[in-house]
Amino acid sequence: MAGEHMTGGLANSWASRAARRPAGALATIAAAVSLAACGQHADQVGSPNAAGLIPIRVAGAEGINSATPFFVAQQQGFFKDAGLDVSYVTLSGGAAAMAAALKANQLDVALGAASQWMSDQAQGVVSGKIIGEFTDNNYVILGGKGITDVRQLKGKAFAIASRNSGDHLYSEAVLSHYGIAPADVNWLPLGDPATRLGAMMAGRVDGTEMTLSTLPASAKDRVLVSADDSPVPFVSNAIFANDTLLTRNKPALQKFLAAIGKASDWIKAHPDAAIPACQVSGSDVAGCKIAIQVGTTTKNPYTWSSTTKVNTAAIQSMIPIVAAAAPQAKALTVGDIVDTTVASGGS
Repeated sequence: MAGEHMTGGLANSWASRAARRPAGALATIAAAVSLAACGQHADQVGSPNAAGLIPIRVAGAEGINSATPFFVAQQQGFFKDAGLDVSYVTLSGGAAAMAAALKANQLDVALGAASQWMSDQAQGVVSGKIIGEFTDNNYVILGGKGITDVRQLKGKAFAIASRNSGDHLYSEAVLSHYGIAPADVNWLPLGDPATRLGAMMAGRVDGTEMTLSTLPASAKDRVLVSADDSPVPFVSNAIFANDTLLTRNKPALQKFLAAIGKASDWIKAHPDAAIPACQVSGSDVAGCKIAIQVGTTTKNPYTWSSTTKVNTAAIQSMIPIVAAAAPQAKALTVGDIVDTTVASGGS
């Protein structure tokens, strides 16, 4: 699903996705949202607002349709019913901008790649814990024309979003499982999934990785390693909570995750009705239909689950993978990374 491969970059602009707006109004909206996000003092975090609701400020990347249960919970009023005032903004600029906002206490919760939160925690860039997840093992490895076995990618060009992004780390781990060392592949940073897929289909690269739920039907015959057959356990899109809110009002976060779990169940009963909420993520109708189809039919118990609990065994297996990009991660334990007491059902 989109939005699971956060990449580096610097930006400090915000764009509201609560409703579609004319392009000319975006700059004004972005500035207003940014000021509003900065306006809550650190000592107010976790305290009720004038309406008696607990504010929770959430951000994610553009097109993060893997977080559809979050958007459904917002549109169906599940958060408000739980006593929460949840706001959402799309944050441009990738992982660096998201980490900066968390560090400055401008965010309470961030949605994105588990590998990125692990790397940032290891390097002391952010302070907090992964408290839940949306998708688990949601990646596929694709091969270009003439590539029918993953082992054929040795010595070939492989498109990634950026160096040390989630897709890069995952792809390195999968290829290593098949005897292909990182140095045996020409890694080409090409950005978003559509660009990478286009480059592969045009023969400019020999392979790439995509999220299963953004995979178009026309590319399904190019899958070399499916999500179900992946040899690498990997939490895809995770929910990261800032230490400030986690320390001051964990019960609010427990209610937050419970509302998301309720929304996951609601989507399974109303898949078509969930499309408008999914579009708030910035994904189009076609992308939302794919995401919802995958999220509601998967056999993976951690994807769009009723509990939102974290696959801690997968997190454990990811530590050495993340450490390849951030050596400090070698010293991490699962307890350093995940708070298993927030999601219902334990770990």
